[in-house]
Amino acid sequence: MKIREATASDIDGIAFVHATSWKTTYKGLISDEFLDNFTVEARRKRWIQNFENPNKDEVMYVAEDESGMIIGFANGGARREPDLYDAELYALYLLKEHQGKGLGKQLIRSVAQNLLKKNYSSFMTWVLVGNPAIHFYHSVGGESISSIEVKIGNELLEEIKIGWQDIRGIGID
Repeated sequence: MKIREATASDIDGIAFVHATSWKTTYKGLISDEFLDNFTVEARRKRWIQNFENPNKDEVMYVAEDESGMIIGFANGGARREPDLYDAELYALYLLKEHQGKGLGKQLIRSVAQNLLKKNYSSFMTWVLVGNPAIHFYHSVGGESISSIEVKIGNELLEEIKIGWQDIRGIGID
């Protein structure tokens, strides 16, 4: 397994992981109708736009298996909305069969370390209530801070803000 900085040539793999992970992670949390329309092609278009118009200081890493197939990704950058935290993890997804092997920890740590070099000091992310990854974020030092209601499709759901006051400690045992 290998973690490396992503390039635009990785868009197809990132889109596949994104769409596939949503369907496995959010099954039963988000409506089947919404998830059925969460396609690789739609994600591909989003990631093309994302690579062409990144957020301030945005960085992205991918995880590859032994054959070079992208099996996960994480991206983050400057906080998108004013907050006590100055950096944000925008997304972290791994294919289900590759979860629990330490790759998520390597991905989040890679993003955090890159942002640390850009003089960010704190970090946060939003996690949908019911997402089993909440436990992962706590295991790498995050604390549940607050929650908000968000609309996904036609549903109102709850997201939890998880934060790290000190970006240096993310993913360190």
